[in-house]
Amino acid sequence: MNPVIRPLSIHEASFPVYAELAPGGGNIVVCLRLSGELSAEQAEQGLEKLRQAEASLQVASQFIHKAETNQQNNTPTEGYYFVQPVNPRLPFAYTELDISDDFSQVLDQQRTQFLNQSFQQGELLWRAHLVSEKNSHQHALLLCINHSISDGTSVYHLMKRWLLALHNSTDIIATANDFSLPLWHYMPKKISGFLGAFRSLGILSTFMKAQKLADKGLSFKAEGNVPIAEHRCRSAHRSLDKATFASLLKLSKAEKKSIHGLLSAALIQVLLADCKKRGNLHAVGKYFSFPFVTTVNVRDKISANTTEVDNDISGCLSSGVTSMVDIDQELIDEQYQQSPWHLGEQVAAGVKEALEQDQHWKVLRIYQLAGLKGLKRMFVDSSEKPLATPISFANLGPVNFDFYVNRACESNSNALVVEDYQAYAAFHASGAGINTVASSLKGALTLCLTCPSPVMSQQTMDTYADSVIALLASWADA
Repeated sequence: MNPVIRPLSIHEASFPVYAELAPGGGNIVVCLRLSGELSAEQAEQGLEKLRQAEASLQVASQFIHKAETNQQNNTPTEGYYFVQPVNPRLPFAYTELDISDDFSQVLDQQRTQFLNQSFQQGELLWRAHLVSEKNSHQHALLLCINHSISDGTSVYHLMKRWLLALHNSTDIIATANDFSLPLWHYMPKKISGFLGAFRSLGILSTFMKAQKLADKGLSFKAEGNVPIAEHRCRSAHRSLDKATFASLLKLSKAEKKSIHGLLSAALIQVLLADCKKRGNLHAVGKYFSFPFVTTVNVRDKISANTTEVDNDISGCLSSGVTSMVDIDQELIDEQYQQSPWHLGEQVAAGVKEALEQDQHWKVLRIYQLAGLKGLKRMFVDSSEKPLATPISFANLGPVNFDFYVNRACESNSNALVVEDYQAYAAFHASGAGINTVASSLKGALTLCLTCPSPVMSQQTMDTYADSVIALLASWADA
């Protein structure tokens, strides 16, 4: 048996449980498009340096059964544990394309494979791939990593450090000697204690109300109900050019409003308009509250012994909060369509209120109360009905790789240039719902969407993505 490092927290363990139900569940996939001079040897050597420096890239997960616990000093109870693989291979692959091959199509195929490929117990919880055009200077670095050891912030910093490691003379400094502590370690006693359990149960009432609305029609169109084991992850991406996104940023600044709220408003409005068009809102009432989930980076919310947890520490250090957005059906095709602020302000205020009420901790406490078996039951139940929270949104904000590319290309005559950055999260063991990850590179906005297949069709997701982009563009023009 591989040497045991530590047990997974219930939050971390939720992702291998997710993958048990649907292949690839809980994976994060990023794609970094580059132009310039880059060899497979450079990419592989840089990746090896990164692995040696990052503790999170040196671990695997393994379920240790009750009969095996007595054999391990560090395994007092049955469950998932992080273990140290013995002599693991570097999970790196390289594909060289002919000039006649469709570069974007190959990337889409590789992304789809990564999003739907689970990690086996005892193997490293990540894999990487370099795709390059033959006799060209077009490349893509793809990284697939399980959410149990990473999050949106982590994977962004990993990609920056991979770029930095491309140069032979550049040493990568280890960010931590040991694998990062789980979020549960930092949870305040008012939530982790006995009374905290009761404080956390209030979230369930909000979820139950949201589920009733979803059952009545407040949800995406479901087109293929199949057992959860047959769920797969679809994906798509859309962009707003620099000028259009700059107009939105200018608009938000002028109004002193949140750009996160503006983007969230577009995601909500398009779904509401579609539900109304399909006649699905008759049963929910003229007024109702829409549950909108925002992923939050918890690093700046936690500290241990007055030591802050930095963004460059890799680990599953994010959570989610829900904003309850009050909706008036009569405004869906009017004010909500014409302006982002009616919905956007509510989202921004809801996130602030949820964080003040420790909702990001309470949701983890609910996980702990449910246990592994309870979580599995919750995930299966959510796959068999309309999703209570049909939209979830992670906004990574601006990303910048210039410093790291410049350091990596000190001796190259044809220096690398980062052309595009995409990040996807595979949460497809569910009913009809769309997860969106936003980021901006060099002033342009990219939205990366995922949904469960065949529960939702590619056409439904594509139509939704196009409508969101069109709505954002209309606000920019106005």
